This record gives sequence, structure tokens and C-alpha cells, in this order.
Amino acid sequence: MESTEEPLVIDRDAPPYAELSLFTNYSFLHGGSSPEELATEAARLGYRAVAVTDLHGVYGMPKLWGRLKELGHPVKLLVGATLPVGPEGAKLLDGVEPRVSFLAKTRAAYGALCRILTEAHRDQPKGKSRLSVERFLELLRATPGAEELFLFPQWEELWENADPRTEAPEALFGRITEAFAWVREFPRDRLFVPLSRMIDGRDVERTAFADRLGLHFARALVAHNRVLYHHPERRRAQDTLACIREGKTFRSAGYLLKRNEEAYLKPPRTMHSLFHDRPELIERGLAIAEACTFLPSELKYEYPAEWIPAGHTAQSYLEEICAKGMCIRYKVPRPEDAPEDAKALLAKELGMIREMKYADYFLTVYDIVEFANRNKILCQGRGSAANSIVCYVMGITAINPIQMGFLFERFISVERGEPPDIDVDFEHERREEVLQYVYAKYGRDRAAMLSAVSTYGRRSALREAAKAFGVEVGTLSARKVESLLLDPERTDSRLAAKISAVADELNHFPRHLSIHSGGFTLSAKPIVEIVPVEPATMEGRTIIQWDKYDLDILGLLKVDLLALGMLSALRKGLALVGETLYEVPADDAATYAMIQRADTIGTFQIESRAQMAMLPRLKPANFYDLVVEVALVRPGPIVGKMVHPYLKRRRGEEKWTLPHPALEPILARTFGVPIFQEQIMKMAIALGGFTPGDADRLRKAIGAWRSAGSIDTMGRKLKAGLLKAGIPEDFSQKIFEQIQGFSEYGFPESHAASFALLAYVSCWLKCHYPGEFLVAMLNSQPLGFYAPHTLVDDAKRNRVEVLPVCVIESEWETRRLGEKGSRRVRLGFHQVEGMGESEWTRIAAARAEGRFRGLQDFLTRTSDERLPGRALRRQVLRAMAIGDVFRAFGLGRREALWQTLAYDQLKSATLFGVETVQAELFSPTAMAAMDGYEEILSDYRSTGLSPRGHPMEWVRKKLRGRIPDMNSRKAKDQPNGRVIEIPGLSLVLQRPPTASGTAFATLEDEYGLLDLVLKKDVFARVKPILHDEPFVVVRGELQRDGLAASLVVRDVRPFAGAGPDEMVARFEPDANAPGQIRIPDARGSIARTYGGLSSRRDRRDMSRE
Repeated sequence: MESTEEPLVIDRDAPPYAELSLFTNYSFLHGGSSPEELATEAARLGYRAVAVTDLHGVYGMPKLWGRLKELGHPVKLLVGATLPVGPEGAKLLDGVEPRVSFLAKTRAAYGALCRILTEAHRDQPKGKSRLSVERFLELLRATPGAEELFLFPQWEELWENADPRTEAPEALFGRITEAFAWVREFPRDRLFVPLSRMIDGRDVERTAFADRLGLHFARALVAHNRVLYHHPERRRAQDTLACIREGKTFRSAGYLLKRNEEAYLKPPRTMHSLFHDRPELIERGLAIAEACTFLPSELKYEYPAEWIPAGHTAQSYLEEICAKGMCIRYKVPRPEDAPEDAKALLAKELGMIREMKYADYFLTVYDIVEFANRNKILCQGRGSAANSIVCYVMGITAINPIQMGFLFERFISVERGEPPDIDVDFEHERREEVLQYVYAKYGRDRAAMLSAVSTYGRRSALREAAKAFGVEVGTLSARKVESLLLDPERTDSRLAAKISAVADELNHFPRHLSIHSGGFTLSAKPIVEIVPVEPATMEGRTIIQWDKYDLDILGLLKVDLLALGMLSALRKGLALVGETLYEVPADDAATYAMIQRADTIGTFQIESRAQMAMLPRLKPANFYDLVVEVALVRPGPIVGKMVHPYLKRRRGEEKWTLPHPALEPILARTFGVPIFQEQIMKMAIALGGFTPGDADRLRKAIGAWRSAGSIDTMGRKLKAGLLKAGIPEDFSQKIFEQIQGFSEYGFPESHAASFALLAYVSCWLKCHYPGEFLVAMLNSQPLGFYAPHTLVDDAKRNRVEVLPVCVIESEWETRRLGEKGSRRVRLGFHQVEGMGESEWTRIAAARAEGRFRGLQDFLTRTSDERLPGRALRRQVLRAMAIGDVFRAFGLGRREALWQTLAYDQLKSATLFGVETVQAELFSPTAMAAMDGYEEILSDYRSTGLSPRGHPMEWVRKKLRGRIPDMNSRKAKDQPNGRVIEIPGLSLVLQRPPTASGTAFATLEDEYGLLDLVLKKDVFARVKPILHDEPFVVVRGELQRDGLAASLVVRDVRPFAGAGPDEMVARFEPDANAPGQIRIPDARGSIARTYGGLSSRRDRRDMSRE
């Protein structure tokens, strides 16, 4: 295959040399170059072999191996690791601890290494490992395969950092030999004393010390260079990492800084020159490399198979399940009665699965999905698995790949030889049951979660580098540190340039491991023989040292068990109406009419403001339209300039033709515009000369372009193929540019279809059963784009009656009142600020003993410690009183608040006696009733929402004539281009990275929502107001596109003459008036719920949209 990459010129004449010690940046703040950089440089320099010996694990090995594989394996890879050995705190000098490096000679030795590393991480802080000498020796004696490990005591750093002015050579020799006294336990052919030549003026002394160690331990020496980075220029980055790691600056780092840049990957000729007087040390290193036969390609998963029924192989059992599934999916009595195309595709897929020996993998996923089904946990497979009819008939996915025209090679390719990837979403509230089932069934020695690598971004790298260079950043955010460095009055420009250069080098460097959102590895044999396992910070979790990309490189299988909140809501909502996910009527006209009106607040995927603005323009009328809708409002199609051509052609406003008949089945459904990754793949196969495996590599390359910063080889190959097939230059170039636009943001069609199904079902539920939909959404929080108050206001606009929390009528969760289809909903105690379910348990237990007779009875009975649950805390009682929960007792909020706050006096009443205090406390007390606005404020303070009304409804009455007489309903009827002023509450922020600095917000009032578009300069000017003021007046020009309307903002101001503080103070009760209780922080209640950019509950940065 042709390449546009700079050809790698390999030094074929380099003398033979093997480097036995190499840290990548996956040694986490100990290595200054990526595995890919080190692999490429080793190949260029003509190395015979390199050993990756990362600190604490085998973290960087897969990526280094993957790069060598891409280069055609010009360098042999030796696999090892470096491990601290000694008691806790065993440091010969500040921060320097004795370590040993290992190299795995065979596959068995590698398995032993993984077991040893797993044990070394047990009971250690996150990211650290250590073994006591005793445990270290015990493991090496008892672990099968450990006898085939090479060992190298790393003594040089200890020696280099000793101060000869304060410590005599004999004392230093004694300390180092004591630290490595265990060396004599191992045969001479397995343990070697390493020696480097660092050109630091001490090489003669270093060599003499190494010779003395060799004589003392009777062990041979071997040459190495302790490589930390691939090029000398990385020395500054390496030193910066050391400062970051130890919390030092360059001025205070001392021994942490390298004396020179010699810890780079030197040319073999240089190593031969440095060891010209001891060539046998280089020869010994080559002999060790030759003896190491283990390669990462030997790592293979064997999936658990013990639960396969007797008389079956994995393949035969898979085929039996698929045959039964064909009958269910196609509603036929026998599998042979299924449609011919389905039978043919199933046979093809099963043949490929048999050839690639993946049956165990599919059965494992099937077993997990069946567990969820048995326990009524809603789940659905998505992603590339939706391309597979095997997954469809097994019930793993819900989309028929034949009807959608999906490309199976997107999922499995014999040519590609890579494992399939199945993602399954489960209800977010019940996924933990699924995870614990996996752990229980397969055991923690055979089941572990994948890691995810947390990396430095440009700004975080800049902040950390600035600290290392001595810049006082304090608690400044990364963004403010960037501003500080760009200000020549506060930071020297030369220093800023150095910091910026280092930050560029550290950008995307790994910081630490975290836990993957749901990736699992399962194995028939202990996983610790394949990869070390570490305890995760989350209790009950263990993670492997590799992420999903590492497994892809090594060809190992995984399954993603993910959590999706909408599945929790759909299960609850569908249960209320007696339907299941797959029984919902398809192509419901009323549902699509609602979607076209963009009445989709709360639904799945199409609820964001960007999606809601698109819906009236695209007007989805069938399921495939909805698939396009889900995929179109993404950065990929926007950057690739696909949105406007698609809409114009769909509406008949732009003529279009396809330049080749072969493109008809590929692009006709999307009007000649490629929207999905699969379309690119199909074009590559049909006209670009690509095999299916090549096409999938192209798909993967699309996702790598943005991070790589260059056009991938295969993109040019596709363009060349299109031109060769007679496709015009302009069309081929446009396709090429659109592929670039996709980057990692392009949406696969199979993924969009899986999400579109959930979007449709959620819309159907909202359309026909808005009461049940609201109940399900409120009972599944946190979930979705909008906070509960917006969901409630939207439901009220759809004629749902929402009743407040009631001490007599409410349960823990919100519930529907009446039969199926009822539009009456009672809020549950879960909405009360600060209340926990254990406190509700106490209320429920007391209520079960009989109806509460009043507040006194309630407080007395819920204080009974004999009841289950937790006694009600003062702040919870306060929230209940403020939220009008005690209205059923005939008490207003103020009366209830007075009595609940004073109730504690009963416990210390001695002067007048309990009965006297009770009579005084619970006697009727006349207090002024709240007006409507005060009621709403109190609701928000207690529950974050108000079923009684919207704040703007009452603000209009109070400020009539002082704010513009415009609302969101009227605004949408105004002509295009009209400049209007409209008051409302600021809500939701969107700052997509593809919008060139433009921000998007939403204005809410009692009539609905209005989209705001804030150009970069306007946003910078009005951001402080949006940040601080929930109530604002927005001035701007109305922009219309069909039924879609938005306001291009020119200015934003607080309410004229009555800012929120003044307004709320005016309507709050007078704290000094007789018989009244002040309810504080009412404005804060609104600000927390709305509050524009500062809002905790509603600040949704939807750049991912």
C-alpha cells in the first residue's frame, strides 16, 4: 500500500546492540517519550532489540509493540518491568528507592512477571507498587515460570545521588550491597549487574564501582543506557516531569534533575564507542536478548466455556441459540422459514466466527444479556455490534442490520484479524447488579475491568510546567495560568516560551490510570497471567494495566457493559403503560408530528437545543430520518460541511446527481451526502480499490487524523481510487475533505440507529403518555440535558397536572395518580432537598401505623427510634416545611416552619414542663399567608422546582411596565430579522468546539424556551451578567428557518430598576414583623436552579453535541 508518511530510513549498517532498560511515558512521570516515539527511533537507528521495562508495570508495552508491528518488526521487543523491592520507606536517599528490573525469557516467565506485579500493587497507594525482600523472594521461588526471568538490580541511581563529600565510598558500598543482598539468591545466568556510561565525568568511577559489585556478588556485568526518552531534546521535558512528580521546582529539585541529556536512545555506534574497552558487556546484552523468546503475539484469551451444555461445542451451542433467535425475530415456526437474505447473512457470519474462534466471546456476552433479561434489567447492544445479524437474533442488539443495509465488515473482518467489539448499555441504576454478576460468576481472578488513561491536556500541561519553572500559580485555573503566561507584564516572554514548548511536548502525556466506564475482560484462565491487575480506587473494582486501545493492538477481546440513564427511565415508563421496548408501535404519526414540532424536552438524544433547532428543519417522518437526525447534529458533519447540502437537497432546494452508478445504493438515501462512517467504507470498497479490511482500517484512520495532525495514508488512497474509477476531481476532493471533517466525531450509522430507536421510544412515551413519561424521568435522575424543573414545566405545558409533595399522599418516588394515561402526577419525597431514602423509610414506617393526625403527631412518631430508618434531621424538617409538605395538616409554610424549628425545645423543656411547651408550640398561630411569588420561591428552595407556577409568571405581574412585554411564544411568531427584547431566566450553555467561539444558551419563561446565539465578542461582553444574574432581558435579532427560531444576541442586561436581589428582598417576608418567619436565600434558590453559567443544576456544557 502506498504511503504518504515520511519514509523511515533505517540504519542497516548499525553494529548489533540491544538496549535492556527503557522507560516510556507510561511509567507515569518517569519517562519523557511515548512508546511510539521510542519504537520509531529504535527502528531508525537500527537496533537489534529493545526492552521495555516501565516502572510498576507493563503499561507501555502494547503501544510500543503496535508501532513496531506497523513498521514491520524491524526491532525485536523484549518485555519486562521495573519494581521497587524493600520495606515501606526503604530509601537510601531522599526519593530514591532500590529497584529491580525483569525481562521475561518465555511466555511462562511473562505470566510469572504479571503475577508478581499484581501482588506488588496489592495494598499499595494508587499507581505504586512495592514488595518486601521476603515476599519478593517468596514469589520468585513459588511462582511457576519465575525461574525464567532475567533480573537486573538497578543500583546506579543510588550511587549517582550519593554525596561523596559527606559519605565515604566504603559506607556507600555497604549501603548499596545491603539493599541488594538478595542478589546471591539467584543463579549467575539469570541475574546481571547493569552498567551505563553517561558521559558525566564519573564513568571511570561508575565502572569501578560496578566491577566491585560484580565481584562482591559474583555476577557478570551487562551494558545498558537507562533510556528515558528518544531524543536528547526531551531532557527538559523529562526534568519537568520529575519536578511535577515530586512537587519541586527546577531550583529546588537537586538530584532529581539529570546532569546531562545522555539518557536518550543512543545510536548503536555510540554505545559501541562508549563501551570500546568492555565489548563483552555489549555482547552479553545481545546474548540475553537472543535468549528471550517471548513475544506479545503469544498472548491469547480463552473465554470461559464451562457453562456450555454437555454435548455442545461453543460453536454448536451458538448456532442453536441463533436458530431459535431467527424464529423469534422473524416470527416463523422454523429457522429455515426465515427470509433468504437473513439465512444467507447468518450463515456467512457464523462461518467467520467459526474460522476466527470467537464463539465463546459471543456466548459470554449472550450470558450477560440473558442475566439482565431474567432480572428485568433493560439493556441494548449498540455500536459496531448492530452491524451483526448474529447479535440481532441473539437478542444482544435491537436493530435489523439487513433492513438498515449495515456493513458487517464494520464489525468483524477475517482479513483484518482483529476481535469484534460489543458494547451493551444497561439501566444506569441497575448496571451494578450486572457487574457483580460477572464478578460472581467468573471470579475476580478471571474478570477485571479495563483501565482508562487520564492524560494531560494542553492547558493542564502548561499549568504543571509553569509550577516546575517556579511560576507562582497558587489556585489559579489552567485557563488563568495560560492568560498569566501570555501577559508580558506579569511573565517574562522568554520564560513563557520555554514553558509553552515543554507544555507542547507534555500534551497528551499519560498522568495516571483510571477505571474504564464499563470495559470488561473475561478469561478461562486467570487474567493475571496475561496482564497485571491493580485495585481500582472504587471499592469492589479491579482494573488491568491496559486500556481498550492496547487490547485492540494485541488482538484481545473485551466487552463493554455501559450504563445509560434513559434505559432506566424507559423501563419505568413502559412498565407503567404495560409495554416493552420492542412492542412500541413503529411509525406512529402522532409521535413524528411531535418530533417535527421539536417538542422533545426530556427525550433521548434529540433534546439538546441544537437537535431541537434541527428537527423543524429536517422534519423526520420515519425511522431512517431519525437515524440521520441523531448523526447529523455532530461536529463531524458540521466540520465536513455536510449539514446544509443535506437539508437543501432534502427540501428540494438544491439539485444533485451522483457521478457513478455504484454510488447509488450508498449515497441515495442521504441525497448524495456521506453522513456515516459506513458510507465512506462502502465507497472505498465499491470504487476505491479497498478490501473490506482496508475499509475498516480507513474508518479507524478517520478517528486518528485530528490527533495525528496529518492526513492519513489511506485517505489519499481512497481519493486516488475514486479518481481512477472515473469520479470527478471536485467530487473526490469533497469526499476527501468530508472524511477529514469526520475525525473522531463522525457517527457510525449502526450506532446512530441504536440511539435512534431509544429516541423514538422515548418520544412515543412522551407523546401518548406524558404523565408516565414525567414520572419515569423524575424517578431516574440525574439524567439527560434538563433539570427536573424544566421537565415539570414542560409537562405542565402538555396538560399534565403536577401535585406537590404531601406528607400524607406522597411516596418516596414520584407516582402517577389514576389509571394508565392519567395526566395527574404526585411528586415524591425524593424531590425534597437533603432527604435520604433512609429518612423516608422512617416516615413510611410511622405512616404505616396509622394516618398522621397533625404535625405534632408526625414529629413525635417519626422520632421513635424503634422504627427503621434514620431520624429526620433538622434541615430535612425545615425543607419539608418550606416546601409546603405539611399543608395536609392545615398549616401554611410559616406555621409549619415555626413549629418544626421550635420542636427541639421539647427535649430541654424543664421550667414550664413538656405539656406547657407542647401546648404553646402547637397552638394555632396566625401568620400572614405568602403570595404566589413567595410560594414559588419556597418551592424552589425546598425541591428545586415548583408545581404551582413559573417564576417568570409572577415576575411579570410584579414588574409590569418595567420589563418588555415579550415572551417566548410571541417571539416565535415574529418575522425573520426583527429586533426584539425579551425577559426570562438564563438556562443551559453550549460552547461547541466547532463553533469558532460562538456560544449558545437558552432563555426560559412560563411559555417555553428560546434559543440564544451569542457571537464570540458578545459572549465575552455579557458573560458576567449571565454568570451572576438569573433574571435577564435579552436584546437581539430573530433568526428563522422554517419553524425553527433563535435569537442572535446583541445585548443582555439585568431587569431594569429591579435586580434580583432587590426584587426578592421586596417579596420576602419581613423578618422583623410580629409572628412571621423569614425564609432566607430565596434568590439563591432561583440562582442555583437557573443562574445562567453559574448554575449548578442547569449548567450543561454540551460541546459533545
